Amino acid sequence: MKKRLGIMLLATVLIAALLVGCGSQDTGSTTTDEDSNETVATGELQDGTYLVKDPVSDHGNYGMAKMEVANGEISSFSYVEILATSGEEKNEGNYNYPDGLAVIKNLNEQFNEKKDLNEMDFDAVSGATHTKEAFKDIVNRLLAQAEKGETYTPVYKDGEYTAKAEEESHGWLGEVAVVVKDGQIVGIDYFESAVEDMESNKVVFDEDNKPVTDSDGKPKTEPVEVKAGERKSADNYAYLDSFDVVKGVQKLIIDNNGTENLDVDSITGATNTRTTMIELVEKALEEAK
Repeated sequence: MKKRLGIMLLATVLIAALLVGCGSQDTGSTTTDEDSNETVATGELQDGTYLVKDPVSDHGNYGMAKMEVANGEISSFSYVEILATSGEEKNEGNYNYPDGLAVIKNLNEQFNEKKDLNEMDFDAVSGATHTKEAFKDIVNRLLAQAEKGETYTPVYKDGEYTAKAEEESHGWLGEVAVVVKDGQIVGIDYFESAVEDMESNKVVFDEDNKPVTDSDGKPKTEPVEVKAGERKSADNYAYLDSFDVVKGVQKLIIDNNGTENLDVDSITGATNTRTTMIELVEKALEEAK
């Protein structure tokens, strides 16, 4: 009797284990790419327009992709990489890396033809490994949006919008040009120009392009003449932190697609430059709404 009960108990445990194993299997609409460990959407796509924009990289560029779905099928797709200052797509005139451009073109052609990441040959064009990985990630996010029907509605009207400060600050006047594409802020060019001829200072750099320091530990500077209309740069302005602030605010606004709820505390130094830049972008975008 005891032996019989033991066999029945063992059978019950095995059946339960099998049921748990079956229940743990993925029954959703995604699979895992073994080579990249990325989630690949495989479910039905809902009609609409979808858009994904990556954060601005340390190199001042980023990827953005737009996809249209009609009757449950991908009807159009475009992946581009954009320069954050000009808002231009990378091309032969502004980007000196032909292999990278060739990869972007090839990936677009393949995906528009196959409509399936798993059928694409990512080794067809050599180089630009980062672009290939970014492409896979951005397409997967687009497909995930399309499965859920999370369609995209443009936030702004496309175009280039400008604004200029009303008053100069220490002889420099701030201006901004904001580029909008597909309803997204894709480029921000903030600069300050000399309102008149004047004398300024610049930091002295050594042969390794590193600032030369004085005995007090501060960067060594030398006087320089600035002409009216000349843009502020490291060649005519000694406070180098201000240029880092401009890049930081540029990234924040492009990533956020606007000036609302910005984490400005993450950017220290050159408070006046930061404030002026944000105010001018807000002013420029008034025409884009």
